[in-house]
Amino acid sequence: MSDARPGRGIDSAYAWRLALVSMACVALGGGGIYLPMVGLKEMAADFGDQRAVPSFAYMVGFFGMGVGGVFMGWLADRTSPRVPLLIAGVSIALGGWIASRGGEIALYAGYAMLLGFFGNAGTFTPAMNNVQGWFEKRRNMAVALISIGPAVAGSVWPQVYRLLLPEIGWRDTLLVYGLVSGVLLLLGALYVRAAPTLRGPGGRRREQKVHLPLPSSTIMVLLSAAGFCCCAAMAIPFVHMVAFCGDLGYPAARGTEAVSLVLVSAIVATFVMARLAQRIGPLPVSLLCSVIQIGSLVGFLYVRDINGIYALSLLHGIPFIAIVQGYALNLRFLYGPTIAGWRLGVVMLFAMAGMAAGGWLGGFIFDATLSYMSAFQSALAFNLLNLMLLGILYMAQRRRPMVSLP
Repeated sequence: MSDARPGRGIDSAYAWRLALVSMACVALGGGGIYLPMVGLKEMAADFGDQRAVPSFAYMVGFFGMGVGGVFMGWLADRTSPRVPLLIAGVSIALGGWIASRGGEIALYAGYAMLLGFFGNAGTFTPAMNNVQGWFEKRRNMAVALISIGPAVAGSVWPQVYRLLLPEIGWRDTLLVYGLVSGVLLLLGALYVRAAPTLRGPGGRRREQKVHLPLPSSTIMVLLSAAGFCCCAAMAIPFVHMVAFCGDLGYPAARGTEAVSLVLVSAIVATFVMARLAQRIGPLPVSLLCSVIQIGSLVGFLYVRDINGIYALSLLHGIPFIAIVQGYALNLRFLYGPTIAGWRLGVVMLFAMAGMAAGGWLGGFIFDATLSYMSAFQSALAFNLLNLMLLGILYMAQRRRPMVSLP
């Protein structure tokens, strides 16, 4: 279902409009995951004041998105990126209703399957793979545009939730999200066309023979493990920012503002890092982002002043999207323009699993210790491991002979 008619070719005006629509769809699909952050205390109060319950919903939502991303990337390769979007629209509308109407099981099932596996997963990975195929000259900037979709979601939806939660509660707020996002995703799907790509028998995307610095399986393991570690570290302070500020005596509005600062910083930094990646390569940029995140995590171990939290939020936002964007750029750099969608899906699976595990781990550690100190220390340990894994791949690129893709 590619469409390369005049006016709809590579680097065309349509390609940029498609990138904008795809980014908006990512922002719509990812909005539900922010409710357990903003409404963490309200949701916990509905389940015996256990913060692990909304944290677990956040975890299974991200894990569902990660697993679903592999499937949706495969499905988009064989049909069209429009198909996952249509599935996502229906699933998010239904998931918002199911997750908001029942108890713990309904909450977890709604987030894991409908909002995650069939919902959010149908937006990000298919859009990222598809949009890269529509660009040659400004591909990094187009990738950056798609990458900011989650940050746009995190900038807009928490403000909506902050207004709705005191008026209608978290259950009806989740229902509103599901209906609004589901309908808009169905409309957005009508605009999406598949990029002109090399196809093999049966319409399957054909991977060209390329040379790699390490065996393909080793590269996939390194990038997947690095994605898990960086996102686990990233999620612990981010998911619990509102609650952390509340524990320090600041109102929820201050915590929400800190979350927004992370995401505003992330949006700006994503484009800056995309330009930098064009000059020095995506892997050095990923290493730089990992070092920056280490700095922010060290700061969260000691900060107690709201202005300090704001400053660290801006710092934490610099790698928030850019380091994940780097995995997509690194995969395309290594595997070539006809890379199969499932490869990005696998790496994003581990990245989303990291976001899921980090969000849950923060709540679990807090419930056990009544403090976020140990949680932030765990985040720092994950980030140091991420830096080591990326460093291994970087040294391999510099020192080892190239091997062919099997």
